[in-house]
Amino acid sequence: MKPTTDDILNLVKRQLGLREVRLYDDIAADLGAVSADIINIVAALEDLYGIVIGEEELPDIRTVEQLHSLVCERVETG
Repeated sequence: MKPTTDDILNLVKRQLGLREVRLYDDIAADLGAVSADIINIVAALEDLYGIVIGEEELPDIRTVEQLHSLVCERVETG
């Protein structure tokens, strides 16, 4: 199951308790997420899609769009 942008946006909204999240939002700067929030978002996505995102990749995830692209890539490669 390939994640849609809406799937990722909704998960980020839920995890951060926000009403609105846009694809180009910077997860830390615009949405106020701290390291633990990002780890929780990634863990939820890993569980939901049965993927693994390495800890070393976390600093490269800045925007919601980058997160969506990475998740899609992992889902496609299995």
